[in-house]
Amino acid sequence: MSLLQRMDALIRWFTPEGYQGDLHREKRVRMFLISHLFGPLLGHPITVFLFLNDPNPWPHVHILGASITLFWFFPIALKLLGRRYKTLAFGSVMNLIFAILWGSYNYGGVSSPFLVWFVVAPLLAFFYLGSSMQARVVIFSQIALGLAAFSAVYLAGGTFPTHIPVDQMVGVGIVSIFCAASYVFLMASYYSSVVDSQSELLKEIDRHEVTTRMLTDAKEDAERANGAKSEFLAKMSHELRTPLNAVLGYSEILLEDAEIEGRGSEIADLQKISAAGKHLLAMVNDILDISKIEAGKMELNLEDVDFDRLLDEVESTARPLAAKNTNEFIYKRDMSIGTFQADATKLRQAIFNLLSNASKFTQNGKIILEVRREERADGEPWILISVTDTGVGISKTQQESLFSNFSQANPAIAAKFGGTGLGLSLSQNLCHLMGGRISVTSELGKGACFAIEIPAKTAEMISDPADEETDADDLMLKEAVEDVQARTESFSGISQSAPEGEKRERILVVDDDHAFLEVAERLLVKEGFSPISTDEPQMVLQIARTVKPCAIMLDIMMPGLNGWDVLDTLQSEPATASIPVIIISVMDEPQSASEHGAVGSIAKPLDGNKIKSVVKLIDSKSGAERAGGQSAKRPATA
Repeated sequence: MSLLQRMDALIRWFTPEGYQGDLHREKRVRMFLISHLFGPLLGHPITVFLFLNDPNPWPHVHILGASITLFWFFPIALKLLGRRYKTLAFGSVMNLIFAILWGSYNYGGVSSPFLVWFVVAPLLAFFYLGSSMQARVVIFSQIALGLAAFSAVYLAGGTFPTHIPVDQMVGVGIVSIFCAASYVFLMASYYSSVVDSQSELLKEIDRHEVTTRMLTDAKEDAERANGAKSEFLAKMSHELRTPLNAVLGYSEILLEDAEIEGRGSEIADLQKISAAGKHLLAMVNDILDISKIEAGKMELNLEDVDFDRLLDEVESTARPLAAKNTNEFIYKRDMSIGTFQADATKLRQAIFNLLSNASKFTQNGKIILEVRREERADGEPWILISVTDTGVGISKTQQESLFSNFSQANPAIAAKFGGTGLGLSLSQNLCHLMGGRISVTSELGKGACFAIEIPAKTAEMISDPADEETDADDLMLKEAVEDVQARTESFSGISQSAPEGEKRERILVVDDDHAFLEVAERLLVKEGFSPISTDEPQMVLQIARTVKPCAIMLDIMMPGLNGWDVLDTLQSEPATASIPVIIISVMDEPQSASEHGAVGSIAKPLDGNKIKSVVKLIDSKSGAERAGGQSAKRPATA
């Protein structure tokens, strides 16, 4: 260990623990220790000279020597009384002033060569204590009191003692000046190193600030790019959904007609068209959901869910799906899971995604759906849903990116089994929204087990969307339809007439998509209604007042005036406030629909089953009036 390292270790040993780690305070303490450990070595040569040259050194030389020696005791006191650092620093300055004035009084008075040390006192004081107001006042007071005492003693005696003539003190004066200069040089060198280190620190801080600004700019660029991506996906999803709704609607109508008329050769082709359309629509829905989650616009529709019933529905859908690849489907669950609060649609979607994957990647094997309820260490109830298969399995490396968007295990699997790689990512995000997660355990070639864990009381863990300020008209989708605001072709009026002598209930259908209006009309006529269609939302109030429909089917995303504005207008008018309104949109938004006063919400595309749902909604709203004979009897469903 070198001499400097030994000195540094000694200084660190004297430094109290409370000051170690605090950069500014530790530097002041180190300067205090350095000056007190090495300062007396520069002061005692003066006492040695005086002792040898003064014929009668007692007691003034001994007092001066004791005062200088006292500095060595300050580091020991600091080690023992670390919290009294300020008091020790003030005491040290007072002792220095006393030693200077005592030596000057006894050896030369105001002409003493020892007065040069007086300029060192305030310098050391500010090194020790900084430039606080308290330090300034105390140090100035000590200097003033010391000089006042020096003057008072002089005036009381009328002269200064002459122990050694001034003309014989040239040698000690040179020694004093050299020692004082050496002492200042030592402290200034250390202070300079401190300033240099602070300068390097400031430069490093500046470099970090530049890096931080660059990272912030990069983060903002990434967020803008991600926002642009989400906006693009939302717009493209909407533009794809519009023609898909027409394809699925017409294929549904043609398929029903072919089955009724017995055209077997066309049924298989129409079923393929419908299946392909539904597959494409499901993929578009996944993309839109992912974009909404990334944009922070996905909301939960929390409700009391009968979990046993939900599982029965999932089982009835998953069992034939598993059978396609000759898999055995095994269903295990606790006797009764009970009811808890969750978003049933999103939970069902997450479970079905896992079962769909298991069915797709397993052939001639087993698929096990197991559900149980358990309490965690904190006493909160959780639902555990596991889907286990005996399929191809997933390697550890592949599992790392399994829940990323558009990610699949490997290209070979994507080529063989197909898929977009969105299902697991979407399911994981949906579970996160409900306060849970999806985990996976798997080994290549030995199958996989995906487990959903969600709290049984998600309402306590997730903020209620009704308590937040929400924008019912999704911003991205609203912007996506701005490019069709220039449409001028009107599509308004009764498109289907009731048979002569037959009175049918009227339903007003409002949508800017003409193909959808045509599909809706044909499906409503089959259900025994007389549809009235319009693509002009600003005309809805006038038409509703005139024809008094039994219900209104209202699209949300329309150019100019959106569906929510139309619904608010209808609710504010006494003549139309009692007419039940069913929201029809590419986005199934039951909570927003309920908040605006609608009786229900139907997601596009429209088909026969959804029209039957519309009928049930109308019956639940106005069944009492029809039972009292206030409404015309509707003919049997076609």
